[in-house]
Parts: sequence; C-alpha cells; structure tokens
Amino acid sequence: MWIHSQFWGPQYANVTVGVSLEFFDSSLFSHGSGSAYPPDRSHVIFQSDIIIEWFNPSLDETMASVLHNISGTIRAAALADGQNVSCAAKYVNFALYGTPLEDIYGGNVDRLRTIRAAIDPEEVIGLAGGWKF
Repeated sequence: MWIHSQFWGPQYANVTVGVSLEFFDSSLFSHGSGSAYPPDRSHVIFQSDIIIEWFNPSLDETMASVLHNISGTIRAAALADGQNVSCAAKYVNFALYGTPLEDIYGGNVDRLRTIRAAIDPEEVIGLAGGWKF
C-alpha cells in the first residue's frame, strides 16, 4: 500500500509526520463486562496513530484533511486486503474533531445519550469541551 501526500512551499517547512502502532495483550477484551468503548469486542484491533505536527495555523484545515484522507485510505486498503477492520472504532482520545460519535462508540451512542441526559440534564460537562452526546 502506498500513501502519498505532497507538501511544497515554505509554509510546510516545519511539518512533521509520524506513525505509531500500539500493541496490547490479545486477551484485552476477554474480561470484564461490555463498556461503551470499543463498541464491538468480538476481536481485538490494536490502535495505530498517524501524527502530523505543524506550526503554521493557516494549515489547520489542510492538515485535518490530510489526516482524514490518510485514515480513509488505510482503512480502504485494509478492507481490500481482506482484513476484518469493519468493526474498528476510532479511538476517542485521538479522533479528529468532527468525527461522528457513531465512528467512536458505534451502537452505544443512544445509550450514552440517555445516560448523559439522566445524569447531567443541564449538560454541565459539555462546558469542558470534547465530544457532545
């Protein structure tokens, strides 16, 4: 699989790209009860991170677009290669802004909204930022 992004010009002089793969024991989800994340515990899929750092704020939208494109390309290539990543949820701590809650919590979104409404009807926790239920 080849992923190609070109960066030209002085505005890209301080752009850094990195990839991180995290490995855990394969029995990670074999104990305890189900939780909101990951929404599918049928098999373990270890997270990988694509990190792009930049210092020029005018590149914010461009770099977010690059990250979305790379993520989609990797997922499509894995599926085309026969890898079962259809249930791979995005990791909430690393998901880009604008990621749909369903991509993180799957079918648990309605349950989480119900819990939030019962515990925090005035949505005080929403004042802290983050993902909104």
